[in-house]
Amino acid sequence: MNGIIITNQDIGHNAYKIKRFTEEGNKLGISLSHLVNDGSLAVLKDHKAVVKIPKCDFVIYLDKDIYLARILEKAGYRLFNKADFIKMCDDKMLTNIMCSDLDINMPKTIAGPLFYSPKLVGSNLKFLDTVIEELGLPLVFKKVYGSLGTGVYLCNTKEELVSLYTENCRQPIQFQEYIASSYGKSLRVLIVDGKIVGAFQRYNESDFRSNFGQTASSREFPLRGKYLETAEKIAKAFDIEYAGLDLLFGKNDEPILCEINSNAFFEEFEKTTKINVAKLFMEMIKRKMSKQHEQE
Repeated sequence: MNGIIITNQDIGHNAYKIKRFTEEGNKLGISLSHLVNDGSLAVLKDHKAVVKIPKCDFVIYLDKDIYLARILEKAGYRLFNKADFIKMCDDKMLTNIMCSDLDINMPKTIAGPLFYSPKLVGSNLKFLDTVIEELGLPLVFKKVYGSLGTGVYLCNTKEELVSLYTENCRQPIQFQEYIASSYGKSLRVLIVDGKIVGAFQRYNESDFRSNFGQTASSREFPLRGKYLETAEKIAKAFDIEYAGLDLLFGKNDEPILCEINSNAFFEEFEKTTKINVAKLFMEMIKRKMSKQHEQE
């Protein structure tokens, strides 16, 4: 069995994933190669999608380029994760919308209106009064696309909110209720093949974002009670093959969903919990692809 790992051009933290997937794949008789998505892997022409990667049994897709993901699926490649799931997780506002009827706690959220004209005027900023009235201050200003805590800001005043919106109004953003009880701490839950693998707590004494910067740390967390129930509900609702859930700590120790990460890094998780995530991931792929081959 052979597969291809696809990453974006800034390999960064994915280097650890490539190394670990390759190690555990070799033990299972799975050969993996690595390709960088540099814009040359596919083209639409002659009424069809032409894919320029070798044939393989599956693709481990560690990029967030949803267009290439969908082209590969259209051409018959099996992706881990699938394109629709990657899209839902990468678009944080879409995540909130898709989870809104799951009977789980989430921060109160408002989508920011996109702005296209050359210049903002006072009337374009008036809605921010409604945002403050609905969410209160401080509130969280979050770019819809981002990772590792970048693009997430805590607005303590209307002036800060106006400044951030003015600077970012031409890209998707969202405004969220600030969960003060979870300042500098969150829970990362890892899911593989629909099963809860484990969890660790992130904490940051220097920032409200638990996963931001060099001051962030982690420790193992025994997952139980409402936190386990919330994670299991989300895993089942989306038939998750691989993801990291970020849960906040609400008042009275109530779990609050912050984000779902389809391409969650697991180096910190493996080192903190001693759980072999790469092994579980590659075993899932072998199991699913073997079953698919049997049915063909």
